[in-house]
Amino acid sequence: MREVIVVGVLIAALSGCAIEGGERMTGTVDAGRETAAERQAGAGQSEAGVLKGRVVDAAGRPVAGAEIVADNQLLYNSNLVVTTDKDGRYRVSTDVAAATFRVTGTVTRRFEGRAYTMELTPHDDTPFAGSDGAIRDFTWRLAGERSDGLGFYGSMVLFHLESYDPQSPETFLQDEDVTLTLTPQGPLIDGSAGEVITRRAERGGDGSGVLDVPIGRYRITAEHLGRPLKIRIRDTGEYGEAVVADFERLLTTVHRIQLDLKP
Repeated sequence: MREVIVVGVLIAALSGCAIEGGERMTGTVDAGRETAAERQAGAGQSEAGVLKGRVVDAAGRPVAGAEIVADNQLLYNSNLVVTTDKDGRYRVSTDVAAATFRVTGTVTRRFEGRAYTMELTPHDDTPFAGSDGAIRDFTWRLAGERSDGLGFYGSMVLFHLESYDPQSPETFLQDEDVTLTLTPQGPLIDGSAGEVITRRAERGGDGSGVLDVPIGRYRITAEHLGRPLKIRIRDTGEYGEAVVADFERLLTTVHRIQLDLKP
């Protein structure tokens, strides 16, 4: 009888949320029902049983349509998912059974005909009890070291270098001696103005190239110890002095430009 009562309590607690595809519960943004004064007054105050917060970009502008996921650490595949409103705010009830939650966020934008999904930087990523509620704000950064220490928010520009140099058959070109110059061709994915990036290549587990590059469209040139190299998009077309390239999606939030270089 006790087991039946416990199950009944859980079912009742979860009845306010719908299961989406059997994998997650979708919350409802109700910040729009508050007045502007109420939102401003309560912005910095936590509320029992409520998760809320705001998403802004690196310039402090609100980010609408960002997806916030509150991972229910008690019930498998029962996450709360909510999107931000036009002011970058979100709000969802977390008073669901005796559960703790950890909150993450992503933003998806179309750029140059492609869809890119990028992880948000949390201001506080510690778990919290659903009954206590919490405020979890995020910033959309295009580059910079991740808050969890697992790499960068920017993307990678990798290359394969044909190391044999017909002009100097006795020597082989080294990846670390390659310098890439990336010149933005218009605004970056968040609408901000990009900057010219000139960096020496690094070797890593994914290959050689330049790390932590903001998503945008770039004109790319390469040189080896000051000597220009021929360049093309990996396995595509003819080599030239420069190439204009967009990032390709490798995984959901991992994007790369891949190049071929040769003397």
